[in-house]
Amino acid sequence: MERGRDAVIWDVDGVILDSAEQHRRAWQQLAREHGFPYSDAAFWAGFGRRNADVIPQMFGVSGPPERVTALGERKEQIYRDLLKQSAHALPGARELMAALHAAGYQQALGSSAPEANINLIVDLLGLGGYLQAMVSGESVPHGKPAPDLFLAAAARLGVAPSRCLVIEDAPAGVAAAHAGGMRCLAVRRAGEADAPGLERADALVTTLAEADVTLVDRLLAQSAEQ
Repeated sequence: MERGRDAVIWDVDGVILDSAEQHRRAWQQLAREHGFPYSDAAFWAGFGRRNADVIPQMFGVSGPPERVTALGERKEQIYRDLLKQSAHALPGARELMAALHAAGYQQALGSSAPEANINLIVDLLGLGGYLQAMVSGESVPHGKPAPDLFLAAAARLGVAPSRCLVIEDAPAGVAAAHAGGMRCLAVRRAGEADAPGLERADALVTTLAEADVTLVDRLLAQSAEQ
């Protein structure tokens, strides 16, 4: 197969690093600052989606848009401060990214996170040399499970969606990949024995230490055959 014509698009949170606890604490602190109700169940229900979609769902705040934006920006400021204290790649993530780079795959990050968060994570983990593009959910009209984010990443790379594999950890991300005509490799969130919704992915691993270039080759070859 011609790997230079294929691409791997990575989600970030829960795939490359486990920052769920930093996100949870950031939402919790934001709720405390503004007197909003907070529950872990509401946090997990919105995990992996854009702030503009999460804030109305979690806090019942639907406008004006400037207020929703300001709340989202404050949450991300709290999150980045927490992330700087401890950011570690999940098992197998950097190794797989490096191996795919060496094998000739194009790679991009496609995350619902704001661009400032993505840039910080790339810097903290030293990922820049492996990537050809980074796309934030802030830059597309619709968040997951719509395919906009991943389609934008594919366009940025100049690769047909059918030749892209998405690596995800959330059911909304799996749905977004498939809606965009892409294959999806799902990884369970750290510490989760069960992963409802992830079974719809084309392959499911417990950690990315179980994945390799051969698996990616196989998944994209299946796509090419259809």
